[in-house]
Amino acid sequence: MIKKSLFKASFEESLNLQDDPISGEFSNKNLASAQEKEKYRGTPKSYVWLTVLTIVFIIGPNWLITALTNYLYHHSEDSPLLPPIHNFLPNWLFIIFLLVWLLLILFGKRFSQQFILIYRGQFHLFVTFLIWLIVEMNLFLLTFLYSTMKATGTILFFVLFGLMCYIIVRSRRTSLLSLLYGKQEDAQGEQDWLGRLFHKVAAFIFKYGLGVIVVLLIFRLIFPQMVGFRLDILGVLLIWFVGDLLFVMLEIFLIFPFMLQGYYKWKYPEEYRQWEGKTVEEWYGKKYLKKHKELLENE
Repeated sequence: MIKKSLFKASFEESLNLQDDPISGEFSNKNLASAQEKEKYRGTPKSYVWLTVLTIVFIIGPNWLITALTNYLYHHSEDSPLLPPIHNFLPNWLFIIFLLVWLLLILFGKRFSQQFILIYRGQFHLFVTFLIWLIVEMNLFLLTFLYSTMKATGTILFFVLFGLMCYIIVRSRRTSLLSLLYGKQEDAQGEQDWLGRLFHKVAAFIFKYGLGVIVVLLIFRLIFPQMVGFRLDILGVLLIWFVGDLLFVMLEIFLIFPFMLQGYYKWKYPEEYRQWEGKTVEEWYGKKYLKKHKELLENE
């Protein structure tokens, strides 16, 4: 059997994405909200407002994390943690992240069809910005916990995180393939022994992880002097780990299917235009049609 791909579905098969029980409602509400805001695109007021929001809510938080990291790194005398030995988030790294983010925005200008503008904006917000934010948060925490975790603990932390990410991505890929093409087994056997093992490990961790946290909290209350500091560190690590996993789940289970719909609209523009009952001008926009007048023949 030919191995199926998430990016090679036919137009008819791609319509099944709208029936996803996990992301369907989110995608519909997000699309409707974005379409409402699109009405104001192109006005001077919208450009000013967008610039202010970008500085305050996108560049601002990332800069604050960097500034806080550098300040605390040089003023850690009163910290209960071991003194940090490496600053994993120097100012120059923030500048690199900012430049990469701006370059991605400039690259996105190549996709200027009216129907894709919504997905372009959502991509810069929910994908590139959130990844930038999460990476900086991880580097912030790593700066101050690396001395305690050491190289071995850090490697184990990220190996376990990578394993959990693999399980999440694998599971979501399977469900989306089933949604697009119907239930099937790909050529390499989706339910191989390694996959089953990983799923059992994930189920065990999620099932008993809460119990372990409760037990540790009880110990913290009964023996505060004995396990207080170590338990506090463990609590921070658990929050860090769970927070990263929640971000991955948000991206994989909700954001990725939404972006996948945008990809198929870009791949099958005329089919989707006719399916949604839009005119050529409504679908592509006046500016885009000025450069691609041949599309007017499809009216």
